Amino acid sequence: METLYSCIHYWLVEHPSISQFEWKQGHNLGSSLLFPIVSIFMYLSLTLFSVHFSQHLYKLSTTTLHRITAVHSLILCLLSFIMLVGCSLSVIHQMPHNDLKWLFCFPANHTLPRGPLYFWANVFYLSKIIEFIDTFLIILSTSRSRRLTFLHVYHHAMTPIIFYLAICNAFSTVHFGVITNTFVHVIMYGYYFFSAIGKKPTWKRIVTNCQIFQFIFYFLCAAAVIYYHLTTEIGCSGCLGTLFCNLTFNTSLLLLFLDFHFKNYSNNIIKDREHKLHRFKSNIWLLGSGTAVSGSLFKNKELAVKKYSQLITAKIPSYSYLATEHKLHAG
Repeated sequence: METLYSCIHYWLVEHPSISQFEWKQGHNLGSSLLFPIVSIFMYLSLTLFSVHFSQHLYKLSTTTLHRITAVHSLILCLLSFIMLVGCSLSVIHQMPHNDLKWLFCFPANHTLPRGPLYFWANVFYLSKIIEFIDTFLIILSTSRSRRLTFLHVYHHAMTPIIFYLAICNAFSTVHFGVITNTFVHVIMYGYYFFSAIGKKPTWKRIVTNCQIFQFIFYFLCAAAVIYYHLTTEIGCSGCLGTLFCNLTFNTSLLLLFLDFHFKNYSNNIIKDREHKLHRFKSNIWLLGSGTAVSGSLFKNKELAVKKYSQLITAKIPSYSYLATEHKLHAG
């Protein structure tokens, strides 16, 4: 086991191309400000063009599209996992001994974007360009009108420029952004992969919940950055301009994801309860004088309906064997 860990540690942290990495503006791939600006402009232009002229796009068969989506999702799932492990090991490797404050506050004017941590931050930044493909796979799919939302396009378009600023300014919590987002993307792209191969998982809601959690976690990290920046002599690297941009962006994403969560999950729960109650009411009036609800016998139909409404409001999983199985018993 120790040999396996040493091997992983070498290839993800100690390898010369990783340990000696240094971000130099204008020298590394994507290190010029022009790169994210042009990338985002092309992404938005192609997205608008594809949506407007979707009827003229080459039509892929459903099977072909599913295969492409499966391969794309699997690649990003594995890449996200490698980035998650690589960045986590790099943080442990670079963190000064017994200095937990370093996790939230890189020393200002003493931190350069180099070493294994920033290598994985750079890989993460470039992977955001690859994720643009997500949008075009949605455009080519039959569920475009439902899945191509403002949240999707806004999130994909803004992340590269936000992370570019975080890297070039050696922002103090850049590693938390990489670790939390890659963790979520392992789950998300795993979900997309299994869905594409016809084995759709039941944990779609978990993906959205994890995305919401990562923004809340970021606010806790940002609070720690502000505290250390104001209470230490030299302050924290990357503050306060980069922090303001990140806070603004993450706040907007949190609000959009909460809105998405409410529209797609909370409303569905309410509609499902109303549907079950309506179905039960419709069936219950066909009964005789006695009606059984959740094991109890009610001679009055109105009391039976009231009892069933209370069960639904209380969110009891097994509302009534009568309603779910249509086994309505008359006394």
